[in-house]
Amino acid sequence: MSEIDQRLQQLTNAVLAGKSDEARQSTHAALARGGSKNDILEAVAEAVNIIIDLNEVEEYDHERLGSVEGAVNSSIQVIEDKLSASEGRFSLKATVGPVGLKAGNLLSLTVSNALRSIGFHVTNLSKTKTPLELLRNSEELRADLVIPLLAREDVEGQLQAFMEEIERGGFKTKFEIVPVAPGLSSSVTASVYVARDFGEAISRATEWALKRRGLQLTEKGSSTSV
Repeated sequence: MSEIDQRLQQLTNAVLAGKSDEARQSTHAALARGGSKNDILEAVAEAVNIIIDLNEVEEYDHERLGSVEGAVNSSIQVIEDKLSASEGRFSLKATVGPVGLKAGNLLSLTVSNALRSIGFHVTNLSKTKTPLELLRNSEELRADLVIPLLAREDVEGQLQAFMEEIERGGFKTKFEIVPVAPGLSSSVTASVYVARDFGEAISRATEWALKRRGLQLTEKGSSTSV
């Protein structure tokens, strides 16, 4: 294991333990040895995914989750300048929010910063409770991209409920929607792209943003040549 990998593993362990000072120190140490902001976000995400999975089985108490969130924020603060420098590269707005996901605020925080890292302006809607609330808030914020975070438990039922709200409100015409549905069977289809984990959602968001920017440049070139 390289020295960078050791520092990143220490960061993951610090977040799991909810130790803010250690998370901050490990982040600085990883950066000092050549780690990138994306390396940091991946190490944090590894810890958050473990906590989400554990919380599905046995809920963490609020104090413990609060400590973990504090450790995540301590690490993010270290790379805040790097995230701010990347944010806005696409000139697109994204919203992220959990729906029925225990400890979903942690994952929402992580995904929000991952989107900032690739170039989105992001609003973290971690307090949302229902699909309709997330969709309406996103509409009010004039989002271009919406990433709902669903729970593994009854994921098919959750996705169906979400799709019903999308169809009922005509939200597909208002923004791109990429639900994250962990554990969803590959045989399940939907009228929107569904990611099986948040890493896939980030890849999809990047692909969509690049394609959209390409179309905008093509349209601009066409109008200029007229």
